[in-house]
Amino acid sequence: MVRSRFFLLCAALLVTLAAAPTPVARADATPDVKEMPSGAYQLDADHASITFKINHLGFSHYTGRFDKMESTLDFNSGAPEQSNLNVTIYPNSVNTNNAKLEEELRGDKFFDVIKYPRATFQSTKIERTGPTTGKITGDFTFLGATHPITLDVTLIGAGKRPMDNKLVIGFSATGTIRRSEFGFTNLLPLVGDDVTLQIEAEFDKAD
Repeated sequence: MVRSRFFLLCAALLVTLAAAPTPVARADATPDVKEMPSGAYQLDADHASITFKINHLGFSHYTGRFDKMESTLDFNSGAPEQSNLNVTIYPNSVNTNNAKLEEELRGDKFFDVIKYPRATFQSTKIERTGPTTGKITGDFTFLGATHPITLDVTLIGAGKRPMDNKLVIGFSATGTIRRSEFGFTNLLPLVGDDVTLQIEAEFDKAD
């Protein structure tokens, strides 16, 4: 009887060990870019987003996003303020969870995506404001007009991605544009003039 119980206990233990989840590899990301090599980094579009919000009739902030974007980062590890960033956004990819509104926004009364298929941002100045924070100022071109905007940027992490050992740098950024500066005055003042941007982005080191 004792021997039977012993074998049953051993069998139960083996089953438990076999069913235990495999340990998940952890990223070695740290909020530090000192060890990251300089050079070209490409946006990982699968791990990036640009969302916007705008005041709606004074009752709420209506939120949407752009689903398609491209970006390159020319990163200078020794002097991050000498890095260079450029971004391309495709307004046709606007996503508001409202198909009718999206079609209206793509039309010539709003984004006019046939005439202006791209919006672009090209950095002109980068300054550090803290160990993991900074400001990126650049020229934003939208609807044929170009104006400077400044993004407040926070470094989230840098290091190797555990699945493939690729080098990755990740940031969050916020900024505000005044849509009237780009001739986008529809529905003012019922819908706000200031548009708040929230950006999340991971950049992979180019091969």
